[in-house]
Amino acid sequence: MARKRYNIGQKLKLLDEFETLRQQGYSRRKAAASLGVQPIQIRKWTHNRPVMQQCPRKKKSICKGRLSALKHLEQPLIGWCLDQRAEGIPVTYALLQIRAGQLDEEFRQRPEKSQYHMIRALCRANEIVLRCVTHQSQRRPQDVADEALEFLVVERPIVGAPGVNLDVVLNMDQTPVFLSMQPKRTLNLRGETTVNGRKTSNSTNRVTASLAVSASGLKLKPMLIFKGTPNGHIARRELPALPQRNELVMVCQEAAWQDDNNMAKWIDLCLVPYLQEYGQGAAAILYLDAFTAHFSASTKAKLETQGVQLRAIPPGCTGLVQPIDVGVGKPFKDRVRQKWIEWMMRQDAEAPVMTNASRADCAAWVAESWRNLPQSILKNSWRKSGFSWFPADVDDSEDADAEIADVDFADAEDAEVADVPDVADAAE
Repeated sequence: MARKRYNIGQKLKLLDEFETLRQQGYSRRKAAASLGVQPIQIRKWTHNRPVMQQCPRKKKSICKGRLSALKHLEQPLIGWCLDQRAEGIPVTYALLQIRAGQLDEEFRQRPEKSQYHMIRALCRANEIVLRCVTHQSQRRPQDVADEALEFLVVERPIVGAPGVNLDVVLNMDQTPVFLSMQPKRTLNLRGETTVNGRKTSNSTNRVTASLAVSASGLKLKPMLIFKGTPNGHIARRELPALPQRNELVMVCQEAAWQDDNNMAKWIDLCLVPYLQEYGQGAAAILYLDAFTAHFSASTKAKLETQGVQLRAIPPGCTGLVQPIDVGVGKPFKDRVRQKWIEWMMRQDAEAPVMTNASRADCAAWVAESWRNLPQSILKNSWRKSGFSWFPADVDDSEDADAEIADVDFADAEDAEVADVPDVADAAE
């Protein structure tokens, strides 16, 4: 029988369960046996517990292995790497190799492959890994965070004031939904120089989904913008015949993107019916990012007519304070992608050319994915750690500073599309 190995998290959990059994009157041997471990293991883990509590929970050993040959360079190298990342500057293994070579002549004389493995081992020992860039900007991350916090200092008293109806505190944004979502990675035999990947006949087709949520966790009817002539055959005949016509507003635009005309349709067909149902006479507040169509003269005038107060989220700060970007886009797209995977599994793998999903398929994916998003996700999207919209959720200004080094400025799923960052708004 194979010997079972526990990671550190499992060991600590077993120790807690062991102590609970001991308090219930179990002997050491009986308590250990009921947990499926030996008493000597319990004694060893108890002795090492202080060390284990300082280790990553997924590790299986507290042994750090042999000392790194770069131990004398660890502090300057890791410190330099973290300083660069704090400024938003990308750092790779190659850059660390160059930096180490500048600091140590002996390292520079080593073979390049040896240098790479030494740098990689040093990074892994310090919990530094390669990550995809999810947000690109010309500004320092700390500057963006400071501006986002200044914005929230102004907005928190407004949305958190007594008597404010959170049902009409709203955020809306656009996000792309692709009709083909082939992954960029695939399982393949090791060593093959060419890794083939089938794609659909037109894998660049996409639609734009305009999503809106309230601070209380309510959803507005989504708008889907397909590529086509606004008053053409698709808009007049095909879309109104789809089964999802009552769950979605579906329109066409030449580039499948939001423009002034579609903003007007969103206000009339999504926002106004929602306010009639939930507004109860309260003044609505709508937060939008700095995309051009959001603040055009016609959009402002139409919102003013409806008594909606329009407020702008600062450019570049949407990944920190815009609820759609912070907490809605990723879970929504995860659900859409799962629908696409299920659709792909039903396709004929022997077909000479794989086809795109249809507009009907896309509408069905979006409608079901939006319907299945739980209210808790929508409410939490307004409460990002360190950047919550509500004063009661703000712990300490230091929390926000600590968040900067680890912040995801856009959801990773979007990052694949330009790897998007959640489709970066054209105006930004």
